[in-house]
Formats: sequence, C-alpha cells, structure tokens
Amino acid sequence: MTPQRFALAVPRRKSGASPRLQMMPSLQDLCGDLPRLWIAKGTNVADLGSAGCVIGTLFAGATSQRVYQLPEMGTHSAETLAADLAANFWGAYLAIIPDRDRCDLAVMPDPSGLVPIYRLVTTTHVLLTSDPKLLEQACAKRMSISWGSLGSFLTRAELRRRQTCLTGVHELRPGALTYPAACDPEEFPVWRAQQFLPGRQSPSYGEARSQLRKVAIRVMGAWADELGPVAVAVSGGVDSSLVCAALTRAQEPISCVTLATADRSGDERDYARLLAKHLGAEYAERIYDPMRFDPRVSASVGLPRPSRSSFLSTIDALLADAAGDLGARIVFDGNAGDNLFCFLHSAAPVVDRLRVEGPGRGAVATLLDMCRVTGCDLPAMVKATLKRLVRRPGGEWPCDRRLLADHLALDEALDPVTPWLDIDVGQHGGKHDHLALIMRAQHHVHGLGVGPERFSPLMSQPLLELCLGIPTWLWVEGGRNRALARDAFAADLPQSLLARTSKSGPDSFIRLAFHHHRSALRELLLDGLIARNGLLDRASVEAAFELDTSLDGSTIYRLLDLAEAENWARSWH
Repeated sequence: MTPQRFALAVPRRKSGASPRLQMMPSLQDLCGDLPRLWIAKGTNVADLGSAGCVIGTLFAGATSQRVYQLPEMGTHSAETLAADLAANFWGAYLAIIPDRDRCDLAVMPDPSGLVPIYRLVTTTHVLLTSDPKLLEQACAKRMSISWGSLGSFLTRAELRRRQTCLTGVHELRPGALTYPAACDPEEFPVWRAQQFLPGRQSPSYGEARSQLRKVAIRVMGAWADELGPVAVAVSGGVDSSLVCAALTRAQEPISCVTLATADRSGDERDYARLLAKHLGAEYAERIYDPMRFDPRVSASVGLPRPSRSSFLSTIDALLADAAGDLGARIVFDGNAGDNLFCFLHSAAPVVDRLRVEGPGRGAVATLLDMCRVTGCDLPAMVKATLKRLVRRPGGEWPCDRRLLADHLALDEALDPVTPWLDIDVGQHGGKHDHLALIMRAQHHVHGLGVGPERFSPLMSQPLLELCLGIPTWLWVEGGRNRALARDAFAADLPQSLLARTSKSGPDSFIRLAFHHHRSALRELLLDGLIARNGLLDRASVEAAFELDTSLDGSTIYRLLDLAEAENWARSWH
C-alpha cells in the first residue's frame, strides 16, 4: 500500500485567497504567493477539471467503480460540489475545490476520515497535510510537543479531538467544507451523521440484513481491487470473518493470517484455520513473542498523537512478515466492527423500541434479547430500562486520571473531530451510545495515511451510513450481539464461528512483555520527558510498578500507554 501523502500551503489572508493552485515538485518550495500543492509519488489524484481535484481514492457511489476523472461540474458553488461528492461518491480522500464566487480555496476531507487531514497555521501560511512529518519539511522547522494537549489526551485517550498533541496542529473535521486561508477558518458541515439516523419507519430485520450483505460485498470488493492482493488479519471472530466472507463473495482472492499467544489463553488458531479452510484461502500464523517487544519503540511514530498501543509495533511486524510470505500487498482488519455493528451492553435497545413502537410484543422480545446479550436476569434489565427511560442523555466523556498529575485540567472543551456527542437523535436515544462507540474506534482505525501496511475497510462511508440508520434493537435480534453482521453472511461462514459471542486476545503476551521489560519501562517513565514536564504522579507510577502482573491487568495497560506517550514524545523531541 502506498500512503496517500500530500501537502497544501495556502497564503494567509483576512478575506479571499486566490483559487489558482500550483503544483510543486519540492516540499521546500511549498510556501509562496499562491496556493501550492505537493503530492508524493504513488498518491492518487482524481481530476475535477475546473472544479479542482480529489487527492486519494474515490469510488462512484452507485457502482463502487474507481473514479480517475469526473466530468466537468460546471460553475456550482464549492458547497454544492462538496455536497455532490459526499452524496454520490465515497472513498478516502481530500477534495480541493476552488470557489470562484468567493475568490477562495475550499477543502473537504471525506466523511469516513480514512485519510486524516492536519492543519498548521504559520505567520504567513496555512498548511494542510495527511502526514504531520511533512510539516517539518515544508516549514523548515521541527514540530514541538504541546504538553498541555498531551496531558489532556492522556485523560481521555479514546476521544479523538481536533487539537492534536503537536503545538498548533489541528485535525480537520471529516465531511466538513473549510476555507483554510481565513484567519478564523469558516467550516460548513456537508455530511452529517444525523442525516442517516433511523426515523419512525424502520427497516425489517430481513431488509437490514440484506442491505448489510450487499453493501459489505460492494465495499470490500472495491477496496481489494484498489489495494490488493489482500491478507486479512483474522481472529475467528465476527468482524474479521465478515470481511473475509464479503471479499470472497466479491470474488476477490484473499489469504488469512492469525496471531496467537504461546499459551491457550490467546490462541484462536483453531477458529482461524476453520475459517480459512471453509473459504479456501491460503493461511499463515505467527506466535506473539514477548522478547520481540521493544519498550523504547513507539507504535505511533509520525502520528500527531500517541494514539496506538505500544505493543502494536510487535503486531505490525508479525502481520507484515506473514503477509509477505502470503504474497499480499496489504493487510485488512476488522477493526471498529464491534463499534460499527452496535455492540451495546445496556438497556438502550429496549428503551429505543419502547419509544418508537410503544409497549408490545416487540419491546418484550428486545427486553429478553438484551437479557441474553448481557447475561443479566429479567428484573435487573427491567430496572435498567426504567432508569434509562427517565435519564437525560448528555454529551459526557469519561475521564481517566490514573497515574497522572493532579493539576491536569478536567473542565476543558472536548471538541471532538466528529461532533456527535449532543446531536438530536429523536426517539432513538440508543444512537447516542452507538455514535459514542464509533467515536471510540477512531484512534484504532487504519486508513490510507501514515502508519503500518494495514487498512480497516469497515469504516468506509457506505457501511457507516447504513449502520447508523439501523435501529439498535435489530443488532441484538435473537439475543446475539451484532446479530445482523452474523446473519448477513450466515450462508458463507462456519456455524460454529458465527455462534461465538466472545473471543480471547493477546493479554498473556502483553503481561509477559511487561514483566520482562519492567525495569526498562520504569526507568523510561520516571526519568522521561512526560515526567519532567509535569504530567505524571511520580509516586503513583513508582507504586504501580510494584504490582503483581498476574492480577492487575488494567494498571499494566495504563503503564504501557504512558510508555507509548513517552516514546512518542521522544520521537518528536
């Protein structure tokens, strides 16, 4: 996979910037009197004629065929052109649209966010890029760490905010049209999540299942044609199995790779082998080796936040090695599947159905379904339902203060990249929970920007829009989490695999890696940059390193996340 790397420099003006765009062969000459664009070799570009260009990968909405050039789009406004792109195309891209009425230049990242776009304002220019490292070359100066922003990140590490952890670097909102040259850039939401939320007329279970199958096959086939040959990282779980089945139904050749712990606690190879054999796919496996974990290597190198778990650098290497043996160019994963397919453990689906359909047989069925999904008894679920019926939904986000200094701010504005915490969801209150789930996945999705040779196709725009529109109670039909995802490909997958409701992970590998490198990690944190800049409660960190690794897993993960933040900071410092 070739990362989509590009940089755009727009001169700062109080009003109006030239819509003319110059193509530049060198990053060092990016900042000039007119907007200038540099595009790395291998980065895709679709020509919009006089309406600008799309950098990245663009598919036609109706056919999912790759688009290399669009017909002349006339003299419509930038907002109209951006709306047309969002409604009739999808992919992973940044649209650059000259607005001649305003004598200005507008940009829009695609609604999926699969190519994150970062913005830096200098004294003379506004720079936009898919790769923060390019900012250093374009500005001829090193990026600096915003220690306050890093502290905020560590208190809410699952929230993807517009402010990154690099000084002055912000992320643009996906699906929003922005005029970057303005000192206070105007932003117009073109794509809104609430456009796709369910109304009073809900699809039947069969309709939703059929739509999910059809869209998944179309999306996976398009991405495989563009990025393949594909190896899929499989765990024997629902999400990666759906990716495999959809690719197979799209008649795309695939291979499968799985990673396993040396002990049985995280060994899913039996299920992965069963899946590969059932689909007739080539197969490879690798074993997690705690000795391969390097406590001083960041998995987030080049990113503007320490958003990847430290042990992922080991996983990246194992997957790349296996994919190479299988002849694959790219590894697809099922990341964000739990989130997209609405894996809720609450009374939300019951309350949603009550509010939409009223008390009746359907609401009772969903009540019993959620008892089976959560494992709780009927009185407990009734109590949870009544409590939720009178609860006022809010835009809160949990805060994690463990091992951090007391002075870190808690009352700051959250300002997420996707402003979904307080949108009007009507009678479908559970969609607040669904949207929050998707927001939690945003740091774990692999797009076409910088990072490993991985891709998370489930977060593609057509699947996102479809899943947002499905009522929460359809996802738990029959008392099974992600029921629609299971049944959409029930004819294509082993029944023993579809019946699974949970799976294991690399926990034992992570514990062993921590145990083996405990001294190095302790030194790294207590003598590191984040401690020197006042982000840590040193006494609590010292005490945490005395824990029993066989008992306290959550503290181990927290220490490893702090170590990732330290290594990330050193990579930029």
